[in-house]
Amino acid sequence: MQGCYINLERSNERRAAMDAQLQRLGLANVRRHTAIDAQALAPGNTAITPGERACFLSHTEALARANPDEALLVLEDDAQLSEALPAVLRSGALAQLEAEGCDIAFLECQPVTSTQHLLALWHSLQRRLPPQGSGAPRHALTGIDFLDARTLYNWGAVAYVVTPKGLRVLPALLQEAITHGPSQPYDLTLGSFLRDGRLQGVVLSPFLATPAWGSHADSTLGSPAESAAHDVLGGALRRLFFAGPLEGLEAHVAPWRHAPLTDDPQLRLLADLMAQLFVLTARDHAPR
Repeated sequence: MQGCYINLERSNERRAAMDAQLQRLGLANVRRHTAIDAQALAPGNTAITPGERACFLSHTEALARANPDEALLVLEDDAQLSEALPAVLRSGALAQLEAEGCDIAFLECQPVTSTQHLLALWHSLQRRLPPQGSGAPRHALTGIDFLDARTLYNWGAVAYVVTPKGLRVLPALLQEAITHGPSQPYDLTLGSFLRDGRLQGVVLSPFLATPAWGSHADSTLGSPAESAAHDVLGGALRRLFFAGPLEGLEAHVAPWRHAPLTDDPQLRLLADLMAQLFVLTARDHAPR
């Protein structure tokens, strides 16, 4: 398998961290792909920010340069990878995806936060993680599940695999989107392709990657400061389904977990009821 991670020329600390992580996991064949810098782009009349446009172009370029006869692992340079990832990549799971007509397999994502989809992820986690009390690390998985990305995937392009079939399909779709704007960030564009059936994809569960702690804080995509709550809570949700360490997660979200996000008492009550009902549903429908 070929692989790359997307990294700005000026992001030396992220480059060093990624190189060290890949070396430790035995993924030295994953090479650095120099990201397109938003500061070097000519002004464009698009609905997305210059950082989002540069990200879109960087991913598109990485796919276009890949060998179309071999699956491609694509990582962003803030990806924290599970210790289980190398074994999954060697397991033949990707060949199964290709045989089933899959174009793209996400190693993690921000999921659609409906009860149905969160329960699917939660039950997968319970099936595939080692038993509690066994002393085994979270990455000692008993297997991996393929969940339908068409309905589960919301956004996120931190880590994914494009099959040879996908490498024959996706670059042309992206070039078409670029010709018309693009009108959405890269990951939301992937979501549109999935939902309209032009791209076939799955989400691997448990997640085999997750954004590094606090990576949103130094993002070059131009996220507004008011998105901090979404970044912290959404990032924590993604990490909860990660086949890797969770140490520090509760402390990380503590300032936001019970924050008074609304003054509307009925909205607060609704949130509390949803949380309790989710626990009851998860308990009552736990895998046997």
